Amino acid sequence: MVPSDGLTGINYNIYSYSMAANSRFAVATHLLVGLGYLPLHSPRHEPERGLWVNSTLLAESVNTNPVVVRRLLGTLRKSGLVVTQQGKNGGVALGKKPEDITLLDIFRAVGEQSVFAFNPNPPNPRCPVSMNMFNLIEPVFRSVGDALEKELDRVRLSDLISGIP
Repeated sequence: MVPSDGLTGINYNIYSYSMAANSRFAVATHLLVGLGYLPLHSPRHEPERGLWVNSTLLAESVNTNPVVVRRLLGTLRKSGLVVTQQGKNGGVALGKKPEDITLLDIFRAVGEQSVFAFNPNPPNPRCPVSMNMFNLIEPVFRSVGDALEKELDRVRLSDLISGIP
């Protein structure tokens, strides 16, 4: 049941926080940091693999199933953020230098469009709040989105990797 005020039937479930509901950006960032860090620092990484990391090691880092990791790596490969190699010592590696990858690149690669989503329901024509909500909140959403993109573009993958002791 959608919350309302009980009088006008106004739907107070106005916003959907897509970042809270969708962890693809967070997991993709985790994977890419892992690809930059694990080959040089993990005792579990096999030196003969070089910079190639297998999806099992990445899945252990994220604490999820390797199938989930492989699907997300496929998305990152399409954007050029990772490269893959088949074979005994194959795996996945960064497709670019960590200093050349921004968090905005990752955000866009996994298909994130915005932090917020608008109410998918049409406005209630009998309610002045409902009829005006889009015009009231859209500039705020746009401003937050612009600030988010600016901040994500400022942070490089290398910044995150260097933050691991």
